[in-house]
Amino acid sequence: MPELDAVRVDQLLQTLTGVVRARVRMNGDGSGLSEIHILSDGALPPKQIVRNIETLLKTAFELTIDHRIVSIAVLKEGAPLAQSEVERADAEAPKGAIPRLVFQRLTVTQDEPLKCTAHVELKLGDVIFEGTHRDTDTPKARLYSSARAVIEALDYLAEKEMAFYVAGLELLNVFQRDVMVVLVEGRHELQQERMMGTALIGDDPHEAAVRAVLDAVNRFIGRPSRTAGV
Repeated sequence: MPELDAVRVDQLLQTLTGVVRARVRMNGDGSGLSEIHILSDGALPPKQIVRNIETLLKTAFELTIDHRIVSIAVLKEGAPLAQSEVERADAEAPKGAIPRLVFQRLTVTQDEPLKCTAHVELKLGDVIFEGTHRDTDTPKARLYSSARAVIEALDYLAEKEMAFYVAGLELLNVFQRDVMVVLVEGRHELQQERMMGTALIGDDPHEAAVRAVLDAVNRFIGRPSRTAGV
């Protein structure tokens, strides 16, 4: 296997379409990569960028990676490129946790007769993280697609010890108000959690589904670790 050099890997990754800046971290013995951080201009979907990274590393270095070590930040259109953006995102995220995210934008489109695609943008500082989910085009599936697009975005931010899944979604009427209720299941190392989030339904129930997922996940992230102080 060709010798790995972090600077050379960074330079090669930055030749890929959609990659503006790349920073990798070597593992302890220098034989592989433990983290790959990408700043994208949004020219390609994050999943395609990950696949391109896997192909490049396999071809150039005979290196196979776990796709979960790749994190992608997508620049907001027109945002200035600055090293501090990626560094600030890293600094605000505690090791092993996801930084608190804010809903930015959601689109749900019918891309063919029987399919719909939800695309969500979540904001961290000046950096936009994106998630996309495709499903059958029914009213219920559009809600689930909106919620699951948030999970897709979180996959690129979470350390590989943490993962989330939308287990259920319901529309309820509480105190004469329509409320979106979402059940999210999460796993952090050997710990499993069930989280519930809610959001009032305004003009767009799909947006309420996104906000309900963030409500559930942010509560989980904000709680102190059960092992803290041990």
